[in-house]
Amino acid sequence: MPDKFSKPPFKKVRIKEIAQEKYVSVVGAIIKKDGNDILLDDGTGQIEVVFSEDINFKEGDIVRVFGVYISKSLKGELIQDMSSLDIKLYRESFDKIKSIYYS
Repeated sequence: MPDKFSKPPFKKVRIKEIAQEKYVSVVGAIIKKDGNDILLDDGTGQIEVVFSEDINFKEGDIVRVFGVYISKSLKGELIQDMSSLDIKLYRESFDKIKSIYYS
């Protein structure tokens, strides 16, 4: 019997694909920060992410956000520093893996 407190895994998506999912993870750059809210850009679009607590990131940082899609924004649950990530290589491999396994 499934645990009533568990939730589905976060699906790795691009911002342009978020509307089709609920629990998502997105890698992108913070282009605007206002208190607990950030505007994230992954090259395919932008989305507002709202956190319940202050986050220790700034504009320009590359991050991975895990969140719940609600009404054209994300309720951020976790944010991860991805500053050492080669973002260009990440995007190329993301597209390649998706075309092989999910087309």
